[in-house]
Amino acid sequence: MSKLEDAAQRVLTPLILGESGTIALEDQPLVAMWAQKTALTAMLLSSEEQREGGYGLSKAEYRALYETRKRKQPLERSRFWVGRYQGDAGSAVRVMPFTVRVAGIPEPDLPAGYTLTIVLGELVVHGMRFVSPASEIDVTMDLGMPQLWPPLMPVQWPAGRPCTEDEFLRFSAGKMLRSAIEHIELKPWTHAAELPQSSVVGDKVEVPALCRKHVLYYPIALLREVLRGRFYAFTTACECPNAYLLQTEPDGTHCKAAGPADGISMMYEDLPGDEVIIPGAGGNFLCKRLPAEATTVATFVQHA
Repeated sequence: MSKLEDAAQRVLTPLILGESGTIALEDQPLVAMWAQKTALTAMLLSSEEQREGGYGLSKAEYRALYETRKRKQPLERSRFWVGRYQGDAGSAVRVMPFTVRVAGIPEPDLPAGYTLTIVLGELVVHGMRFVSPASEIDVTMDLGMPQLWPPLMPVQWPAGRPCTEDEFLRFSAGKMLRSAIEHIELKPWTHAAELPQSSVVGDKVEVPALCRKHVLYYPIALLREVLRGRFYAFTTACECPNAYLLQTEPDGTHCKAAGPADGISMMYEDLPGDEVIIPGAGGNFLCKRLPAEATTVATFVQHA
């Protein structure tokens, strides 16, 4: 693995710094494997309890990567693209389970695979892995970023349209990947991406957390604000511990991110809008009122 890190550092460092360059054919499998290994390593931060609740990747993924390490390429049924990230310099790792959906047919009980996104400075690597041959389909990328794996030709960087900071939530959720087959869609897996049905308890809204073991709360006043066309973002946490970034939108309250508290706080701070205090029987509730253009229906689970 140290050789893998050395190869990735040699190839990617100029791109991270925003310098134009080329990823040679012989380097592409190493870079793709490095990205997959980095994402899987980041997900190890989730606890055994979180994994049992559906958060994190199965042990089979780690076993498969270890058993095929001598091939020096990513796992079978993987796809990778590489492009420029246009936003505040930094680093992030995002992993999102997805399903392959056919219109009119209920969502499968288990995800078909997962997408992964790594940002380092001005470089973004976006990938996906189908966990079984039966679920694999052809996929296209909305931003037109060059394909890194399977390799087609030397990759000139940057190419395609950059991923902007405003687009990152949709991008990292896999919402810019498209099925090449008519009537078949790629969708974030509901169990990981969306909070279960909420209910009103007194002057609060009670929402089961993604772990399915604990409950989150927010003031019912935020629901009344939705009826007035005003939307808010706020953070909360469950006892796992797991922090959440939630956002009210026209069709409900969506989970934008779940993960370590420090990362969630940083995402909240980076959101546009004015911070306000919503009074309630349980005390004052701090949240951000979002500008209209910042309201989207994208949801995802993050691990940074």
